Amino acid sequence: MTASTPAAAPERRTGDLIATLLLIGFSVGVAVVMFFVSLLWAVGAHDNTLAIVLGGYLPLAFCIIGGVIGIVALSRRRLAFWYPLIALVLSIVAWLVALAIVR
Repeated sequence: MTASTPAAAPERRTGDLIATLLLIGFSVGVAVVMFFVSLLWAVGAHDNTLAIVLGGYLPLAFCIIGGVIGIVALSRRRLAFWYPLIALVLSIVAWLVALAIVR
């Protein structure tokens, strides 16, 4: 008689799932706030087109890219929280560079 071993259940990474989804949600919120704050820079007397692009549109793009790559990594059962975290950090850096251009 051979002993049959039950198939191993796939390892669930609940912590990674929760962290990834929270970081995606937080980065979306931060990117939207950064976008609207950068729109206020358009009210100034100087042409701040570069600052608006760097501070408004680039964080939104980083957020979308980080979220999509994070979800793809989750579906492939890979460690995924790094992608939205890196996107959030890059968004903040881009916004700070835009803030330096405005001043």
